[in-house]
Amino acid sequence: MVSSIKQFLSDRMQRNALLIVLCFASVLLLSSQSGASYSTYFLALAMLVTFTQWNDVFRVRLFVFVCSLIVYLILTSFWSTPFDGRELLSVVIRGLLVTMFIIAFAECQLRGQVQRWLARTMAVIGSLATLVALVMFYQEDPADGRLLGLGQLDNHVIVALVYGVVLIFVLEVLLTDRSTPWRVFSLSSVVLIVAAVYLSDSRNAWVSVILGTGTFVLAHKIADRQRFLASMVTLGFLLAVVIAALLMNDATRDLFLPRGDSHRLAIWADIISRIGDVGWLAGAGILTPDRVAIGDLVFQHPHNMYLALTFQGGLIALVAFVVLIGWMIGVLMANYTMNDAKLALGVLAVALPAYVLDGHELLDKIGETWFLFWLPVAISVGIAWSKLTVSE
Repeated sequence: MVSSIKQFLSDRMQRNALLIVLCFASVLLLSSQSGASYSTYFLALAMLVTFTQWNDVFRVRLFVFVCSLIVYLILTSFWSTPFDGRELLSVVIRGLLVTMFIIAFAECQLRGQVQRWLARTMAVIGSLATLVALVMFYQEDPADGRLLGLGQLDNHVIVALVYGVVLIFVLEVLLTDRSTPWRVFSLSSVVLIVAAVYLSDSRNAWVSVILGTGTFVLAHKIADRQRFLASMVTLGFLLAVVIAALLMNDATRDLFLPRGDSHRLAIWADIISRIGDVGWLAGAGILTPDRVAIGDLVFQHPHNMYLALTFQGGLIALVAFVVLIGWMIGVLMANYTMNDAKLALGVLAVALPAYVLDGHELLDKIGETWFLFWLPVAISVGIAWSKLTVSE
């Protein structure tokens, strides 16, 4: 037993894999973002002291492009209003933590640690967190009737989106593990998580999670890449037709959108006007407050990741973000037969439509953005890195 522990601790990638799992688990279980960040600090420190063992990642063009986007977002701090040196340091640290996470995850992927560690562990932890959230929901019976999660998942939309990613991990176990105990566990977890997503009462999450899980399942069931793409177009079209039909009828529209557009159109109009005032090319800077006031209501962010990035870094940031997404999808589709690529495609299919109606801070401490975006980025970098290694 002692020798096994020593062997585990002496393996750098085993240690990093454990820290990565702790990073994700902390989001689901710890209410303090600062507390949840400790595992990311340890992971970053562990990576920095072993720089010479992984610095060939800088030969991966996709990773260099990711770093360029992160550095540019940090640089926008210098034209933010007001400029704050302490906040600049905070943004630099966030960028460093994200970068070290991407490298650590990608390097673990080279050794197959993603499949060994992440799917089962996140399925178990996520399912337990979902079960507790459901119990608390029925015990407390919140006035608005909407489910919240444990840890940092104190927003109805965010909890449903993160649970959607957990659902993809559970489906990964269900589709790849043939042992009876894991299949029973996975099937039970699917029921729990679907119930939690439904009880969040977030239409954005409902649609995004359906797209994400549908993408993931289709990727696993369809071996041919072209047939998969055709199936995705069909899925998107059918979902669009159903939503359009619901919105065209007054009764079903009120049922589907009981809160109307939740002031989204007014928020977006205001933020677009402010982007025009500061300039579309470079934006207002990542530290500039992006709160929006609509009458007596104050919204803390634009509720749209694409507009938020444009506000922070202008068209430069938005174009770089879109190019990065396209580049990732290209890498994942080129390696379509890999389970990790299918996992990343499923997560992206949750995040990208969800970001139309929510999301605001791409460069953040450990939180939902790491689940929804930086995870598929890390997988894509890992795949590109592995191909570079094999070619040599």
